[in-house]
Amino acid sequence: MKTMLLSVLLVGCAAKEKPVAESPKRDEGRYTTGPPGEGWSRVSPGGADKAWFHKKTGSTIYFDSNCKARFEDKPLPDLMKHLTFGMAQGDPISEEALSLGGRSALLRVYSGAVDGVKVRIGAVVIKKNSCLYDGLYISNPSDFDAGMASFRSVLDGFKS
Repeated sequence: MKTMLLSVLLVGCAAKEKPVAESPKRDEGRYTTGPPGEGWSRVSPGGADKAWFHKKTGSTIYFDSNCKARFEDKPLPDLMKHLTFGMAQGDPISEEALSLGGRSALLRVYSGAVDGVKVRIGAVVIKKNSCLYDGLYISNPSDFDAGMASFRSVLDGFKS
């Protein structure tokens, strides 16, 4: 399950490539996050900017950015639907408006499934300076609450 969650997370949530006149990569990844804390290891993010894995629980935290031509200037709830499409099931369990990096952000928690395995998903979206920043925390439901503080630590350190 651990490998599956990481694989699906990094492949399934990667932004679709669009042809661009200027390279958005100059701006993408140019931000900081807080550390997730003890038990989390930095892993290869694949198509994302950053990823961490918790070996004991099999949980994953992912963070990515899409800038300039890859930036979609839509309302935060619409961007959240795009981020969680195919994983989230039903209405959010909780929703919270936040301020991260001096901008409005939306944090939602969903029940979901990845390849038929039940998961709980924490998801955040932030728009700033023609960039979309998004983060996901995916865990099995029984370990989700214990790891949410780690996801919040990553969010609390967000600066672009």
